[in-house]
Amino acid sequence: MGVESGTSGVRYWTVLDDDLAVVPEADAFLRYVRFGRDQAELTTRTYAGHIALYLRWCIRTGRDWRVAAEELACP
Repeated sequence: MGVESGTSGVRYWTVLDDDLAVVPEADAFLRYVRFGRDQAELTTRTYAGHIALYLRWCIRTGRDWRVAAEELACP
């Protein structure tokens, strides 16, 4: 979802959960990418989509998102 930050009019993308609430950890990372690293809006759009897919996979497979990435690696 694209959102506008404050009154500056600068936009970034974030991740919402199934209840349409902002996922705080994802939002903090995406804000950092957009504003802290001065990346393009479309960069946060791409990252947000990938983060949403990863979090959905974690939920559906019962994994903790903080450590589940280790299980994606090939043996």
